[in-house]
Amino acid sequence: MSCTLHRANVVAILKREHQAARTLRDAHRAKQKAEGEFLTHEHDFRTSELHLTQYLSVGPATGRFLYACARSINAQNIVEFGSSFGISTLYLAAAAADTGGRVTGSEYHASKAAKANANLVDAGLSGSAHVIAGDARETLAAIRGPIDLLFLDGAKELYFDLLLMLEERLRPGALVIADNADMLPEEAGFLLHVGEGSDRYVTSLIGFYRGLVSLSVVLPQG
Repeated sequence: MSCTLHRANVVAILKREHQAARTLRDAHRAKQKAEGEFLTHEHDFRTSELHLTQYLSVGPATGRFLYACARSINAQNIVEFGSSFGISTLYLAAAAADTGGRVTGSEYHASKAAKANANLVDAGLSGSAHVIAGDARETLAAIRGPIDLLFLDGAKELYFDLLLMLEERLRPGALVIADNADMLPEEAGFLLHVGEGSDRYVTSLIGFYRGLVSLSVVLPQG
């Protein structure tokens, strides 16, 4: 069986974008150090320069994990909150190309969404994914179910809102994957909802180089 993730043009675009992400991140950190500031996540995603200019993307290990998860459940309908410049979208789109599915991504900033869609074209994956610009609470509201995989990697304060909005459209056995789970409060909101006391999800926290990823399986109801 083919693996689109290993296709030469996909490999090349992912290499290019991961390098661009590292270059921008290093330049941003150097600038902050020179100015006596520190990198924090206390920024308004709608207005901050950090959210407008930085990739804020998954690394290669997390990207391969996303691909493997989508392939393992033969995901047809994949929804992504927080596409940024589209690195995670490329991994999910590669899986969708192999399963015959499709990815609907979302990114608040139009310039980022345009770049993400251009990356999909460059990788030959535009037929398997598209990123919509705007507030995901509006742009993803009309997504039809059943949803096989929901990936959350946008503004952390919106994870719970997005999950509640789409929850009834998640099929039994669907996966909900939340990046940067270590930045979420354990005693409230998203992690509490999908955590140990939930009768709707079974959740594990998985450690990657730059933090935790939450992986939840949707249980049958009734």
